[in-house]
Amino acid sequence: MDFKDFSKRFANKIGGEYQEYDDNHSIFVIPLKDERFQTVIARVVDHEKYNRKTVQVTSKVCSVDHPIDYPAVLEASKDFVHTNFIVEDGFLKVDTSIFLDHTDEGLIEEMITEVAYTADEWEFKITGQDVF
Repeated sequence: MDFKDFSKRFANKIGGEYQEYDDNHSIFVIPLKDERFQTVIARVVDHEKYNRKTVQVTSKVCSVDHPIDYPAVLEASKDFVHTNFIVEDGFLKVDTSIFLDHTDEGLIEEMITEVAYTADEWEFKITGQDVF
């Protein structure tokens, strides 16, 4: 899969913005309802533990400095299809990944979309703002 080409086509398809980082790393600004937007990073990475390429999709929710109801966050994860919550670099994030050889463009589109909507929903629940 030509990830750079996929990224351009996907952003165009949803009316979003695509910012090229490199051939394996894309930044999307995903348009959502109520004139909100969510920044999502998708990248192809080498998974060291399994020695395979993965597609990883991530979006920030908020800084861990915000009062976060972690039990509620973890409880909500049971209803997600692709995503889960992680804490990384001082931020609560929504994240998902899949082995590249087990996916196709349609599934990656679903993953990016779910990450964007989930991160935006929880960003608003926790902060009341549209920050990321």
